[in-house]
Amino acid sequence: MTDAAPLPPAIEQFLGTVPQPEAARALRTLCALILAAEPRLGAAIKWNAPSFTLDGRDVVTTGVNRDGSIRLVLHRGAARAAPGTQRPTMDDPDALLEWRGVDRAIATFADDGAVRGNADAVRALVRQWVSTAEPTTA
Repeated sequence: MTDAAPLPPAIEQFLGTVPQPEAARALRTLCALILAAEPRLGAAIKWNAPSFTLDGRDVVTTGVNRDGSIRLVLHRGAARAAPGTQRPTMDDPDALLEWRGVDRAIATFADDGAVRGNADAVRALVRQWVSTAEPTTA
């Protein structure tokens, strides 16, 4: 797994504010995996967490849960899905995703070891999710 590339300054600064060192390590790893999976993603702090956009559209957010675990949220921004929206087909052989609607799924990782242990799956899920967010051409 390659996570040696520096993260964007806003994310590095945010990581410095995470009070639990293990959670900060896990979140750093997760953010690096997300950016490695899809280099076109923009990164910023939104919703008090590292968030990632594709062409200005919110698609991935991370964060630290109260218990110190780390979350990966695949989403389409804060707005609810339009009526009739279908959940995208996602290949999730490790069953990491818990669907919270047709346009939102969450994966939770206990610690940095769990993030690293699922690195390939995380990268694959991010790539798939981003591909579902790309505009289609007819």
